[in-house]
Amino acid sequence: MNNFLPRGRNSVPTELLQFGVHLVYSEGTRTEPYYVDNIKNRIAEKYKCKPNDIDIIRRNGEKSLHTVDLVNFAITDVKQKLRKGRQINHVWIFFDKDSFDDFNAAHNLILAQNDSTDKNLEDFYYNTQTGIVWHSCWSNECFELWLWLYYDYCESRLTRDDYKDKLNNQPKLKKIGFKYEKNIPNIHDILTQNGGSLNNAIRFAKKLNGSSGTDNPSTGVVDFAEYFKNYMLSN
Repeated sequence: MNNFLPRGRNSVPTELLQFGVHLVYSEGTRTEPYYVDNIKNRIAEKYKCKPNDIDIIRRNGEKSLHTVDLVNFAITDVKQKLRKGRQINHVWIFFDKDSFDDFNAAHNLILAQNDSTDKNLEDFYYNTQTGIVWHSCWSNECFELWLWLYYDYCESRLTRDDYKDKLNNQPKLKKIGFKYEKNIPNIHDILTQNGGSLNNAIRFAKKLNGSSGTDNPSTGVVDFAEYFKNYMLSN
């Protein structure tokens, strides 16, 4: 996907395109939203964007939803927002595999929203009725896999606790006394300031997904990161 607007046929692309309005729905109520907030803050430092350009949808006062229920909630919520005249360009849905049987159904339901047979100017399939691009940001088995990929490639089937142990014992994180817990604000900053790299995570995730698809381990969070990396200061 190309985020750049070229200045001429033979010129070097230098101008970032406006990225539109993105809605983020998450199975987790804090961990993934905190991560997205962190990315959003890094973008704001470099690229002037309105506060609602990346809108994290939080369901106040309600329990978290899992997989297919989350996707159905997002579909309904998007329809309601469109009826109210809301502009929406992309929808990103974050969810984990661990312990839920309808993981594949949720992934396929998200992809089914993009019913076009050709791609848009951003090189995405899209919903022909609304023009919205839907993205499946799955984690198999858990979101912590994506965080570990900031440091190293991993093709072993590990649990959330295994990734937690790997992060806690990563030498540069261990040096600062880091202890991984869910719901850490600014986790992207912590990782990149202590030897981790978003570019590493993207490279490792694409390699992993190329060999395993959506099987364990794999992650669709790479699509979100790759889309926005050009709008960030570094890493």
